[in-house]
Amino acid sequence: MTAFRTRRFQSGDEFELNTLFNQITRKGSKRPPRPLDQLRWLWHHAPGGPTDSWVVETEENTGWRIIGHHALTPIRFTFGDEDWLCGKTMNTFVLPAFRDKFLYLRFEQRCLREADARFDATYSIAPGTARLRTAFGYENIGNWIRLERGLQPLHLICRGVAALAGRCSYRARVGLLRAFAAISAAPKRSHSIELVEYTAGEAASSKFFADFWAEARREAGMAPRRDAADLDWRFWKHPGFEGTTLTYSWPEGGRAYFILDNTASHSAVYSIVDFFITPANPERLDQVLDALFVWCAHRGALAVNFFTTPRGLPPQLLEVFLRKMRPSPLQRFEPAKELPRRFTPRGRGRGNGALADWNATEILMIL
Repeated sequence: MTAFRTRRFQSGDEFELNTLFNQITRKGSKRPPRPLDQLRWLWHHAPGGPTDSWVVETEENTGWRIIGHHALTPIRFTFGDEDWLCGKTMNTFVLPAFRDKFLYLRFEQRCLREADARFDATYSIAPGTARLRTAFGYENIGNWIRLERGLQPLHLICRGVAALAGRCSYRARVGLLRAFAAISAAPKRSHSIELVEYTAGEAASSKFFADFWAEARREAGMAPRRDAADLDWRFWKHPGFEGTTLTYSWPEGGRAYFILDNTASHSAVYSIVDFFITPANPERLDQVLDALFVWCAHRGALAVNFFTTPRGLPPQLLEVFLRKMRPSPLQRFEPAKELPRRFTPRGRGRGNGALADWNATEILMIL
């Protein structure tokens, strides 16, 4: 009979856990493995504190080895003037050979009971997780949709050629995308709105973000906190992140920003990994999106994409995105990513039983 035990994650588990993560998520893929420093960054440097993490081990002749894992990474949220701490499911797995031998759901339930005193809510972003976690009190608040705006007439053909090359070599795929980007850059043209461009280091110390969330949180509803420290951890100092931050401030008041991911794998398709506009004015969003598309086209981007949930944006802003962008044609070939969440006894005890939906935007964190 196979022997199992569960325990809290320890610092010495980092290498073994990261190796297993790469075996599962990169199997059959040409993508490079996740470096160990990314796991350490996610586990130990969040503004909300360290990740709560548990492992499942089985006993073999050589000793105990990890065959399963569950973690909740603290993500700071705000709800008006209130500060909330939510736990995001991270790197949850049981190795295939043990899935019919170990009762994983009972394991996760114990983890949640331990974590409930710390978090106001827990949530997940992954395919096929909502039904699995219904027994724990999770409710799916929407499936992610990927919206896209093509910036070049042949962008789908170029991306298809690169994808075919990527079946043989990740490096070949990236090289082709970069080549397409280099030859497709649109001539520079002006726009009535000139976005201010920041590198990661500049954005973290900019005046724009010093007080942005203190102003924006009042009308943001339930939303991931966007103080400079939160954005620094989620994006700007995240190991491996290569992106650009674009901002705009209207002379009469109101501000908006976009954070774009244009790492090597996205070198010709820029991803909006976070954005916010205050106040939530659809006409202004229309303006800054047009300015964003001009900026990206000038730099050779073939397309721009954006992940959201239909219930995760104010209706007037979602309408603008749906008008300016279209559902990605690639989405039909991908499993639907769900967004189940549950409120802990601590969260329910705050007297907000019917909270609004949120748009969890930390797309990089699901990789």
